[in-house]
Amino acid sequence: MLKLTLLAALLWSASCAVQAPSQGPSQPPASAPAANPPEQPPAAQPPLAGGGAAAIDPDIDALLTRLEASAKDLTSFAATITYEKEEALLARTETRTGEIIYRIDGEKKAFAVLFDNRIIKNRLENRLYHYVFDGRWLAEIDHENKQFIKREIVPPGKVLDPLKLGEGPFPLPIGQAKVDVLARFDVARIDVPKDGLLKSLQNVDGLLLTPRPNVPEARDYQRVEIFYDRATSLPVGINAVETNDDRKTVKLTDLRRNPAMDEAMLKKLDIAEPDARTWRIDIRPWKSDE
Repeated sequence: MLKLTLLAALLWSASCAVQAPSQGPSQPPASAPAANPPEQPPAAQPPLAGGGAAAIDPDIDALLTRLEASAKDLTSFAATITYEKEEALLARTETRTGEIIYRIDGEKKAFAVLFDNRIIKNRLENRLYHYVFDGRWLAEIDHENKQFIKREIVPPGKVLDPLKLGEGPFPLPIGQAKVDVLARFDVARIDVPKDGLLKSLQNVDGLLLTPRPNVPEARDYQRVEIFYDRATSLPVGINAVETNDDRKTVKLTDLRRNPAMDEAMLKKLDIAEPDARTWRIDIRPWKSDE
């Protein structure tokens, strides 16, 4: 799932930290969102002592079924995005705003998160920092510092869901299979928070996901709160609390389901390299950790 490992990420951090050329090849920004290679899900549900599958609340079961089914005809969406990151240790909050575009073309899933403003300590800065994923390569584009980093984050022969919890840079789960959700998380209903970025959400269904022990998501998250718009069945609010107590929150507004992908939108999904004479370009092909 918008990692935000949500938020993935998602869910990638919105930090703009970069390395100077004199320091050698650029390293990923310390707070940049991570993208983990896909992992096999655990067994569907843990068995009960007497055999059979663990019981699930019928209301939650119905909601997960509806959310899974709603994605079958999803080909794209676009929205205004607000992304808030709170670092617990430093008591520092940073907010970014911009646009998100998501497109499905066969098995290929691509997205662009185009941040254009940053707010720190109530100070608004115009700061273009873009993330674009084309199904295999993830590009981080820092316009102010003219730095272009492109990483191949999908292993050969694999397909990555860029918004799935535990796989993509932003935890913004869309169309997740119910069996996968129940295998990885304890699931409960949750109300809209009374304060914070998501307090104004209306006409939504909220789910609280708590990672089960020993699943990959347990390394990253204490809990993930997701709020789905009842009209579109798409997530419009994510609140992800990480194991280090950092919090990453995503809010989507002006959401359009299956908009016509015009030339301007398709161009935003393009990760063509900029002019190397004026930009620092760093290309990183896939490299196994083994």
